[in-house]
Amino acid sequence: MATIFLPTRPRALPAGAVPVTHQGRPAIRYRRRGGKVVLAFLTEDGTKCLVPSETWHARYTDANGHAVVEPLSENKTAAQRMLGDILKRVAEERAGVRTPQTVAARQPLADRLAEYRRHLSDAEAVPRHADQAVRRCQVVFDGCHFFRLADVDAGPVERWLADRRALPRAGGGFGPQTSNHYVTSLKAFGNWLVATDRVPANPFRRLTKLNVETDTRHIRRPPTDEELTRLIAAAEVGSPYRKMAAADRAQLYFVAVMTGLRAAELDSLTPASFDMTAATPTVTVEARRSKRKKKDKLPLHPDLARRIAPWLAEKGRDAPLWPGKWAKQFTAAAMLKRDLAAARAVWIDEATTGEDRARREASDFLAYEDAGGGKADFHSLRHRFITSMVKAGVLPKDAMQLARHSTITLTMDRYAHVTFDEMALAVARIPALASSSGVLSGVLPAEERVATDRTGEAVKPQTRTPAEVTASLAFPGIEDFRGGSGSGEGGIRTLVTVAGKSVFETDAFNHSATSPYAGII
Repeated sequence: MATIFLPTRPRALPAGAVPVTHQGRPAIRYRRRGGKVVLAFLTEDGTKCLVPSETWHARYTDANGHAVVEPLSENKTAAQRMLGDILKRVAEERAGVRTPQTVAARQPLADRLAEYRRHLSDAEAVPRHADQAVRRCQVVFDGCHFFRLADVDAGPVERWLADRRALPRAGGGFGPQTSNHYVTSLKAFGNWLVATDRVPANPFRRLTKLNVETDTRHIRRPPTDEELTRLIAAAEVGSPYRKMAAADRAQLYFVAVMTGLRAAELDSLTPASFDMTAATPTVTVEARRSKRKKKDKLPLHPDLARRIAPWLAEKGRDAPLWPGKWAKQFTAAAMLKRDLAAARAVWIDEATTGEDRARREASDFLAYEDAGGGKADFHSLRHRFITSMVKAGVLPKDAMQLARHSTITLTMDRYAHVTFDEMALAVARIPALASSSGVLSGVLPAEERVATDRTGEAVKPQTRTPAEVTASLAFPGIEDFRGGSGSGEGGIRTLVTVAGKSVFETDAFNHSATSPYAGII
């Protein structure tokens, strides 16, 4: 007879358990994590307790007469309904009625994943992304011991993800962001199962994403102007990295920080991807290599165009600009880390005294990881590009489009970085309150403002007027890229003249009085 039940397994007696007798048998009561009271019978020797599962299981006989036990749901009512659906399906199979769903439920999950991989390839997904999506699903299924589609259940998946998040990174654990990536891949696979009529509903629909701010395992920091200048200089005179020449590597870093392109997108570029003869030079990323699966045509910064034009002319039109497997094998971070170390060694050797050298060695200038845990990996160059736009006063909508993000929230919250000194400068620009006593003054006198840069050197206080500050924030070439003055979204934009050139003065999103590309261009 078909029934639902809570299977048990022996476990050590929990601390604080209260001995009781239930149905004439020795048992204990204790509280689970979260406060739920649980009744568990003791084993025959009384040394362990039989802890009931949180998931209701079904026990029934299938159409072939085989006894089957499979997990259903943590909710008893839902489990009863699911058992009813199973019995209906079994009755139909015994009557000779077979549906695509009943057939698919008995087939190996490995076959379904192989079909899903072919589907992603047919949809022109980036091969690396397709492999990653299928691999994540396979890792979860192996960890939860899912072998058939009928075995799939969201409950064990939630527990598996929670267990992995509790582990240290060295022990195979991961943080909320990686956990969210697994959820995304599983839900995409579930949506494909529904679309192909393998299941009536997505089995992973109840999985939710976590707040990544609670436990960020990998924090990125955008490199400073001087760090980028020294990094590019070190790459130019360095040794080849795998199949990439030193000069090409320097150009790679420069293009990455001035376009915000991702490693896989840069890896796909050839000289034919660039149009250097247009009024506004552009670079095009084909849809099959773009993360958002759309063909992206991006304007180039004028100084970037001038720098790479002669370099592109020396390359074969269809030859990869940066050959090798540095992007496919995820070694871009290791490559940049090596060049950072070389640049840092040169900088330390420039010390003129022992005291100066000790100070430089203790600094995190040009270090791959700073004191706050921020890492300057290859993707941090994209963070730098987006941060530079925001600091230059680019409208959020424009920044989102140039970053090719789906939401402004992702652009402004994840990729735009603001330092404490920049926040202090923003606060100092707030108009002062009138005060007859002179106590409220709005901006501290120049002689009282002392700051240091990342190298520990004292920075000369800035004494520019608000008008000079605003003028310095003009982002060269942005108005040409936008093709007009815009709608004024995000702040009041006023046409003014600076150094004989018409620019727009913006009252919002100007966070820094330092040109975003000082020292590079």
